Amino acid sequence: MIGGIPITKKQRYLAGRTDLVALLRSRGETLKRLGSEWEWKFHEERVTIRGHLWFDQYTQKGGDAVGFFHYFYGESEEQAAAMLLNCSLSDLEKLPARSPPSLSRSKQEEPKHLEIPPAHKDMRRLFAYLCQTRGIAPEVVSAFARKGHIFEDANHHNAMFVGRDEQGKVRHLHARGTLTGSHFRQTLPGSEKEYSFHWPGTSGKLYAFEAPVDMLSYISLHPEGWLNHTYVALCGVSAAPIHRLLETQPQLQDVTLCLDNDKAGHNAARRIAGELLQEWNVTVSAEFSTLKDWNDELLSFRQEESQGLTMSM
Repeated sequence: MIGGIPITKKQRYLAGRTDLVALLRSRGETLKRLGSEWEWKFHEERVTIRGHLWFDQYTQKGGDAVGFFHYFYGESEEQAAAMLLNCSLSDLEKLPARSPPSLSRSKQEEPKHLEIPPAHKDMRRLFAYLCQTRGIAPEVVSAFARKGHIFEDANHHNAMFVGRDEQGKVRHLHARGTLTGSHFRQTLPGSEKEYSFHWPGTSGKLYAFEAPVDMLSYISLHPEGWLNHTYVALCGVSAAPIHRLLETQPQLQDVTLCLDNDKAGHNAARRIAGELLQEWNVTVSAEFSTLKDWNDELLSFRQEESQGLTMSM
């Protein structure tokens, strides 16, 4: 049954394999090609699409075409599947315009509570991953660990990057797998994006990055007086954490956007710079690594260090 729902598992499978790129284009949406994928903007969130699959870079959630209409448009999975199987393109065009996430998702989900995983009794795997695998200076990791901004998850040994509010309450958690070759990363449900992983300083300088590892890598490459400056990892490309820091730290006057050195990073830097200059009396500049991102640059620097030491011996 489709018109009256429910649907079979086979129908659900077929609906889920609908080409999202063609579907979104038929509705007048703008997509940008990124290699073998496409990028679609959902307000401040960056969504990558490949065929019938999608992935939200900020929330670290994804799925197929049915899940797409459930997640972004508030349709039930049954309604989305029936629509994809039984509607013409003209019917699809009649769907309401996409709503802000707070409206569409609240229909289906209660606000999630941020659950803080227990910390491991030591942080040996975390230090090994960040210092040995990622090349980050041990003294930088230690400084963040002492302040409770980083810890190792006892259950899965993930590196947990903590975002706290002005009273020290945990408001944001971003997890990164520590196993060799692991690509796992997730912003935990219930996290508030404006409180993402950051280091509050006292100077007038604020440096913004896409990912926590890039932020720590940049500090390792530029350690001079870093304790005095403010740093924030956006855990994506939303400017919300920058706006909050400018609001709560009035001494901040110079913002440096240190996003990835690729097309998406350059576009995000231009967009965020425009937002900040329009709303705040600050100076905004951009600094890009010579490689893809700041961790790539740090690892290249560590390799040159190691080769230089070997030659001197």
